[in-house]
Amino acid sequence: MDVKQLEYFRAIVDAGTISGAARVLHMTQPPLSYQVKMLEEELQVQLFLRGTKKITIHIGFTPSTVSMMSDYLIRFSTSHPDIRFDIHEGSTFTLREQLENGVVDITTLRTPIVLKGCESRTLMQEKLLAMAVAGNPVLEKNKAGITLEELSEQKLILSHRYRSYLLSAFEKKGLLCDIYCECEDARTAMTLAEKGLGIAILPASMHKLSDQMKSCDILDADLTTELLLAWRKGRMPEEVKAFLEIGLPQSHWL
Repeated sequence: MDVKQLEYFRAIVDAGTISGAARVLHMTQPPLSYQVKMLEEELQVQLFLRGTKKITIHIGFTPSTVSMMSDYLIRFSTSHPDIRFDIHEGSTFTLREQLENGVVDITTLRTPIVLKGCESRTLMQEKLLAMAVAGNPVLEKNKAGITLEELSEQKLILSHRYRSYLLSAFEKKGLLCDIYCECEDARTAMTLAEKGLGIAILPASMHKLSDQMKSCDILDADLTTELLLAWRKGRMPEEVKAFLEIGLPQSHWL
């Protein structure tokens, strides 16, 4: 227990509701609710009567993980039917900020990424592929795969977080590349490629999100990205622990 938690408790009592206290404290409701849960678990007593309101897990999904994480929700809901979900969708950078600030309890993220005060485990690793609108002459010519030298002659579209990673790959081959468009969200990169503005370098799973795109392997570089499940360090609500058990062996997160 710390002074901050007691201040939050007093604010809720004064305001009469958690949402009202959140407004007074100039913060969002999820991190305030989280602090209340932590205080209740530490004291082993319920501090507020919540009526019939369901427990909610606030969870973040990056664009390419919605389908996979939906399967997690289905498995989890069979054993925890009373728990509800508040889904936050966004880029890795946006969701990292929300996780570190207590807006979401758990989130999927993509490497490369630096986390502060959080834990993470790898859910899967996948290739980065070259993707362009169907009919792109370069990809049509190189259906078996494309080299970095061939890509260096094209206008490239990519997410900010892949910039250093990709530049390093080109430099190792003694090549320069033309980064035509950079953006924060992979969905934006895909849309720009769909419009014919260039070739996007994206995780393989993004290909499933568009029926207008063609993809091919990058032959002479082992370019990969890891999909992470991340949460804040320290004690966590029981429902968050239960959700982590669905996707991770217990020894990975204790």
